[in-house]
Amino acid sequence: MKKILLAVFIIGAWLTQCKAQKKQYVFATYTYSANNRLQNLTPLTNLLSENSGLNIKAVSYPTVQALINAIRNDSVDFAMMNTSGYLVLQRNHPGIVFPLVNLDMGGSVFTNYGGCLIAGKQTGIMSVKDLQPKGKKYSLALVNSSSTSGNLVPRLLLNSTGITSAEASLAVDYSGTHKKVVEDVISGRADIGGCGCSEIDSARKYLDFDARAIVIDSFNDIPLGPVVYNKNLDTSITKSILNCLLAIHQNNKATFENFCNGWTEFKQAKQFKQVADKDYDSFRKMFGNNTQLWKLIE
Repeated sequence: MKKILLAVFIIGAWLTQCKAQKKQYVFATYTYSANNRLQNLTPLTNLLSENSGLNIKAVSYPTVQALINAIRNDSVDFAMMNTSGYLVLQRNHPGIVFPLVNLDMGGSVFTNYGGCLIAGKQTGIMSVKDLQPKGKKYSLALVNSSSTSGNLVPRLLLNSTGITSAEASLAVDYSGTHKKVVEDVISGRADIGGCGCSEIDSARKYLDFDARAIVIDSFNDIPLGPVVYNKNLDTSITKSILNCLLAIHQNNKATFENFCNGWTEFKQAKQFKQVADKDYDSFRKMFGNNTQLWKLIE
């Protein structure tokens, strides 16, 4: 009897493994500007396929919202999400995915992932306090509605100073990219802008930023977006992928670095690290009671 039960168990396990090998798993991400990031994601999924025995395909969706919709429709097994997209997904559809890993920046207390508010020097704006209503409605350039460092964080910075609705106090427009935000502020097309802090480092080299603009506020410790997994995945599969990701910086450094190069905020990362949803709670608290902020990024 024991031999029969053992045989049934072995056959069942073999059939499960065969099924897993035949199914194509989707590891998805989102496009930023003209970069679909497939050149960064595909080598990673190829390595994960090789190490796990699974058939994993890299897919890029045109927007963060399109990625969220695909996750909701159960079309995605794993996804590299941005922070605001993950927060929106968990707020509106809690529990359909779980965070697996994000990036370890090497033991620093900061993630080095920041968003800031900048102003053109011609405006005379020296701090966010100067934005309080004084008869002039300043123009604000942001990146796009799904950007964490170029939309969400600038709005949170404004919220902390009493500007709970950017649209009510400022003339808001989306520039499309972080670089374009900086260019719009420097050229005078916008009075102030919200963008990723890393873009300012580049602008200081190539656009003479310090002579033409000023950083009026910033937040430099945004939790990095996570790799998430579908709740319906078998535990053995998620564990296999987790183990591969946690060891990739040692076992295949070139693939890891190539992946990180697809995201500006990942470029200084040292390795993947395991995360849980609670790790994003402190950032969620920055919203306070301002439900309008959630609606704007949703």
